[in-house]
Amino acid sequence: MYFDPGIGSLIIQALIGILAVGGGYFAATKTKLKNLFSRHKKIDDEKQKHDDEL
Repeated sequence: MYFDPGIGSLIIQALIGILAVGGGYFAATKTKLKNLFSRHKKIDDEKQKHDDEL
């Protein structure tokens, strides 16, 4: 089987692309999870402040 000399750079570009997409997906998922749990904390804090005022 013959491999063209440019196949090495093609493989490297594919790996870099996979890492970039994976990193972006991880960052987006992490942000969504962080926002999901921080919203509940804000609501709980506001409810606590309201209860303290009464």
